[in-house]
Amino acid sequence: MSIRHLIGSITTAAALIAGLPAARAQEMMKLGELEAQTGAINTYGWMSSQGTRLAVEEINKAGGFEVGGKKYKFDLQQVDTRGEPREATVQFRKMMEDKVSFVFGPFLSNIFNAVRPIAEQNDGKFLLMGGATSEHDHLGKPGSSYLIRTWNWDAGPDGFGTLMVQYIKKLGAKKVAMLFQNDAFGKVAVDIYTRIFADAGIELSVDMFEPGTKDFTSALAKIAAAKPDYLFPGYTDAILYDIVRQSLEGGYGAKFFIVRGSIGPALKNKDQIEEYIAYVPKYFEQAENSEPAVKKFIESYKAFYKRDFPYDQAPLCSSSCYDHVYMLVEAMKKAGTVSDVAKVREALLGMRYSGIWNIKFGSTGEQVFSFNIVRVKKGGGIEAQSLDPTMK
Repeated sequence: MSIRHLIGSITTAAALIAGLPAARAQEMMKLGELEAQTGAINTYGWMSSQGTRLAVEEINKAGGFEVGGKKYKFDLQQVDTRGEPREATVQFRKMMEDKVSFVFGPFLSNIFNAVRPIAEQNDGKFLLMGGATSEHDHLGKPGSSYLIRTWNWDAGPDGFGTLMVQYIKKLGAKKVAMLFQNDAFGKVAVDIYTRIFADAGIELSVDMFEPGTKDFTSALAKIAAAKPDYLFPGYTDAILYDIVRQSLEGGYGAKFFIVRGSIGPALKNKDQIEEYIAYVPKYFEQAENSEPAVKKFIESYKAFYKRDFPYDQAPLCSSSCYDHVYMLVEAMKKAGTVSDVAKVREALLGMRYSGIWNIKFGSTGEQVFSFNIVRVKKGGGIEAQSLDPTMK
């Protein structure tokens, strides 16, 4: 071979090699997640990010997914907001600059409120799929086509809050005391449940505590004096463990009504409680023995993260976000595109997805999904009732 031919061959090979990264880049689809993975209120964000990562790893390991005759894999970009609005704003702006078309999160209302102006500036260019309560007020409004809420609205006709309040009314509840944190979500929750309890004809009293509170005895003593049928505390396990324990130790009340958090505090204090009624989107301890999809998810979680499955740390977030990744893939296949955000959004709104959950979206883009009401009695006996509003 002549020197000229050799140089030509080397040049051609180099050009081909140089072209490989571009070809691969076209096959990678950016997927973002904006959650508090660390910080004082990281439970939901930490579990959410784990479910998303597990689904992405499974999909990529299986060779990706095909849309319009082309194979894609996910390029997952997860950032930790630590629950800090300023940090979230910086990270989210960078995602928009990087043209990330689909972003999961946030679960925290203070984070959504901080990034919303940036999101509205990018309306139509991307899709934000988060569980923050404050997102509800913006769904279906002008400038908010970027938004889908991956959570069931408490107060809707099929909302878990409405159905749970109806449940305890049937048990004879006439008076409930609400003890929530004085923050963005707490204030929204008080507004939501004040209306729900009023509509149900149940008397509701409200007390708020400041973030970082550890000693709840004064508030619990005040509440106990009014003799409510149930204490309704919120809203993360870290807080619930302290409130439940202090209420039991002080003799302030032993009947609890929970709409966010696990049954972990009840099981830890099973011999002291009288009753603990919780909204548990899925009672995993039971479901893993009867639902193959749940069993597979738990086994995959244990194998991937090399630790036990955290039943008492909001597994709803990990499993729902896991399902949301797979649901997004199905919507892209249905829409025939990974880049036309409007078409993918339309496909999502027109679907009923069955995975670990049964999921669909309302006309404004708010999620409805199947869930359980779990009733823990003294000694640890458990009753679980399944409700599936997606069948309506």
